[in-house]
Amino acid sequence: MPARGGFVTYIRTAFLWHWNLLALGAGAVFSFLSGQPDTFLPIFLAAEILYLGLLATHPRFQKAVDASLMSRQQPLVNHAEIIEQIRQRLTPPDWNRFEQLRDRCLSLNRIAEQIRGPQAGNSSPIHSMQTDSLERLLWLFLKLLYSRDALQRFLSGTDKSGLEAQIQSAQREIQEATTNQRTDKLIRTLEDKHDTLMQRLANYQRAEENREILAAEIDRIEQKVNAISELSISARDPADVSAQVDGIAEGVSVTEEAIRKLDVPPLFDSETAPRFLTQTE
Repeated sequence: MPARGGFVTYIRTAFLWHWNLLALGAGAVFSFLSGQPDTFLPIFLAAEILYLGLLATHPRFQKAVDASLMSRQQPLVNHAEIIEQIRQRLTPPDWNRFEQLRDRCLSLNRIAEQIRGPQAGNSSPIHSMQTDSLERLLWLFLKLLYSRDALQRFLSGTDKSGLEAQIQSAQREIQEATTNQRTDKLIRTLEDKHDTLMQRLANYQRAEENREILAAEIDRIEQKVNAISELSISARDPADVSAQVDGIAEGVSVTEEAIRKLDVPPLFDSETAPRFLTQTE
């Protein structure tokens, strides 16, 4: 069962969001400096209650808080061995591509921390939502690189032109055996050989198509990572951020499901992404 925070948790999370605390403090200071706190304080308090009520009952905000609670309750999975295995199998350019993308996320996170200020910390709903989504995207990105590399190794180790030549040769053998009225057993054997070669060629062609699909998905996920990283610089509204994160998360789920249907190597199916970003923060 997914962890649910309950209404009190939603209210507390919305209240402790640093932008809300800043606005609340500014309102209190303004009320006293105006010399009419009896007039302005009730107005600011009413606005605060309205804000808390609207945000705490927003479905996307609740979903983000629930996801954050669930991620803290789940035990961390040690992915070190899997990541090392992937690193050893990937070509240096592919591994460098992953590291550069992760480093860009870390760099933008540091810039976002400067903008939020030291008092905000890393526990805000927006920061948690973005970090969780980024780590899931980075994990998918790395797994796709690994699968594409495995397909490339298969394709490189298979001689397509040689297969096509063998198919043509098998066709000639069948034609010759039929013309010379050879035994049915021999003809069936030659036909089975031809069918096997055709199956191997179909496997090769399917692997080529899947490699192209993976390459396109890798490029798309890379741009999604950049987009959500840059969102951390300008994000202010939790509901807006939650909507964008939900859209990206839904796209990731669709991609993962589509990749599972492809005839590709295993994707190290793990629901919990490695802590690519939070370990080094």
